[in-house]
Amino acid sequence: MSAKDDSYAKGTGQIDWTIFLPAFLVIMAITIPLASNPTLGKDIVNASLSFVTDKFGWLAVLSAAVSVGFLLWLGLSPYGRIVLGKPGEKPEFTTFSWASMLFCAGIGSSAVIWGIAEPIFYIDGPPLGLEPRSVAAFSLAGAVPIFHWGITGWAIYTVVTVAIAYSIYVRGYNVQRTTQACVPVLGKHVSGPLGKIIEIFICIATIGGYGTSLGLGVPFVATFVSKFLGIEPTVGVSAAVLVAWTAIFAVSVYFGLERGIQRLTQFNVYLAIFILLFILVCGPTLFILDAMVNNIGQLFGNFIALSFSMEPYNLKIVADEATGAVASVDRTGGFPQWWSVFYWFWYLELAPISALFIARISRGRTIRELALGVIFYGTLGVFILMSILGAYSLYLQKTGLMDVAKVLADTNSGVTAATVMFTLPWPNLMAPLYAILALVFLATTLDSSAYALAAMCTKQVSGYEQPTRSFRFVWAVIIGGFAIGILVTAGAEPLRTIQSSAVVLGLPTIIIWFICLISVIKYVRQDFKDRLVPKLEYK
Repeated sequence: MSAKDDSYAKGTGQIDWTIFLPAFLVIMAITIPLASNPTLGKDIVNASLSFVTDKFGWLAVLSAAVSVGFLLWLGLSPYGRIVLGKPGEKPEFTTFSWASMLFCAGIGSSAVIWGIAEPIFYIDGPPLGLEPRSVAAFSLAGAVPIFHWGITGWAIYTVVTVAIAYSIYVRGYNVQRTTQACVPVLGKHVSGPLGKIIEIFICIATIGGYGTSLGLGVPFVATFVSKFLGIEPTVGVSAAVLVAWTAIFAVSVYFGLERGIQRLTQFNVYLAIFILLFILVCGPTLFILDAMVNNIGQLFGNFIALSFSMEPYNLKIVADEATGAVASVDRTGGFPQWWSVFYWFWYLELAPISALFIARISRGRTIRELALGVIFYGTLGVFILMSILGAYSLYLQKTGLMDVAKVLADTNSGVTAATVMFTLPWPNLMAPLYAILALVFLATTLDSSAYALAAMCTKQVSGYEQPTRSFRFVWAVIIGGFAIGILVTAGAEPLRTIQSSAVVLGLPTIIIWFICLISVIKYVRQDFKDRLVPKLEYK
């Protein structure tokens, strides 16, 4: 490695203590009470969760749909030719490396687990009023996870990504922060108290949002370890998994984009391809291929209905005992509230930090490549991953080879996914490989987050630089220590509480998402007032 490369890997910039310190203190202030009194924390957060999904679910659904429409317009418009970089600049990473990093940053181990477990939920509680356990319910169950993890989620991320990338590479701002992308709307306030408050909130929301990944990933990998070693899945096993996971992604962050994150994501993509091909070839091959084609039809046929479904007529009507008149009418949570609204809020919460990383690796690409490429490559990866995993899980359930639904009802999604994987040929080889896949997927998601958090809490770091190596490592340890502390002191219950907080924290993030969307429009119109004679160079 040359001296120049080593200098780049070490990074640059000074810590912005006005963002880092308040965020760290608030994270600790939230973590300690949750760990010491998990029951109270769960009750408070779950009450907030019900309030947000019932009262503001419509807002999350509209925001998600607008994201898709906005990016299609932006990518196909003349503005799509704007280069996110200097005139004539080429992309920093190859398309394969770029797609691998953005996929691993946006997905993580949760998709590896939910690809197996989520379709099983839908056969008993299907959307669009289908009969549970019917052929139609099975048929749609394989496609709905792809809907939740595919186009719409990536579109939410990408709205914020375009705004950040434009501010860094076209406007040339020397900070990698979400607020800097909001200059057209917030103006000078991005450098004042309001900007600091927004960045502090993003740090807190990032930690809370990735509690979902932790809550799913840790029990899943711990179950694999326990089954393989023939021991009980205790808190100590989960803590050991967390330590190993923290070490992997801390080292990856330490070595930076080129030597760490890029290589780790490429390794994981190759491992995922091998495992998926193994399931396809050694499992029910024809059934899986039929299911994949069927999923395409189900997605195209039901995309609009699923995107705007709110089930407003799912009401609980209470009559007065004396008069028989209607005494009260209450909404009851249906499929959209339990599933789609949760996902959209989760993506909205994680959008600022995920977008910051995706923007950083997208230098030299056009707006069209970014807006449409992220959606295409992200959705393609999700389609292949979840079609194969979901088809295999549904096959076991439908044929009676394994009652996956019962295992899921008696345990949790992580244990269910692990149990399904042990039904494959050569389980002593494939099960550990799958556990490694989940562990590294989680690491690649969180090392990109630690990188982005470090960049956001650095005073000045341009799109051609990295935050300091030591600060990247500090954020990696904070995220890992946060999870380990809660797990060791109070078991898995607080992790489930933090999962619910992802939705609650996602509500105010809609404001940031909307400001970024308006900022993109203002940016391109200011710099390209006449579409035929743009003020900036583009290809």
